[in-house]
Amino acid sequence: MSLLQNLRTQWSAKYSAWLIRRSTMLGPERIQNLSRLAQRIEDEQIPGDVVECGVYRGGSAAILARRATHSRLGRTVWLFDTFQGMPPATASDGPEADSWVGNLRSSPRRVERLLRRTGADVSRVRIVPGLFQDTFRATHIREIALLNIDADWYESVKLCLETFYDAVARGGIVSIDDYGLWPGCRQAVDEFIQNRQLAIRMQRVDESARWFQKS
Repeated sequence: MSLLQNLRTQWSAKYSAWLIRRSTMLGPERIQNLSRLAQRIEDEQIPGDVVECGVYRGGSAAILARRATHSRLGRTVWLFDTFQGMPPATASDGPEADSWVGNLRSSPRRVERLLRRTGADVSRVRIVPGLFQDTFRATHIREIALLNIDADWYESVKLCLETFYDAVARGGIVSIDDYGLWPGCRQAVDEFIQNRQLAIRMQRVDESARWFQKS
């Protein structure tokens, strides 16, 4: 690689990183962790697609898609979000949840533009707008290598796990963004693990995010 090509590659990587940082609420630990998980499913050759539930402006989707859409395993990246702001919460989500309802609006067009600018192959991306209870029923994903749940509320996180966990491949990864932040998210995850009697090792990323690998 020539010096000019090397400089262009470095500039492109820095520009992509800047675009991602300004398009996500994730801190540096979670950004780095998602990047590592995206590479891990490639290194371990875990079969299946990549699914994200809760997309907002697409920063975390870009982290996942720029690797997954160029995978030799022929992955599709599925991105689910209302794009109309956060849906209604319940009592399980705590007293502060109601103030967030309707916030964090975005659009599929904005997300697709970010994915293009950060190097994803958008022909391998499916952006699915709408409420989870509507869109999940209309979607069939045969196998999942990485399931990233950034859905905040008890009912939303519960539905994500109940819909997609069984499709996660052996050795596949489940990432939970809000486990340490919203009480409803933690409750939904803990109840699911207990009800399924799952033997997992929950990995801590920071004060909020957790992930585990399906045995």
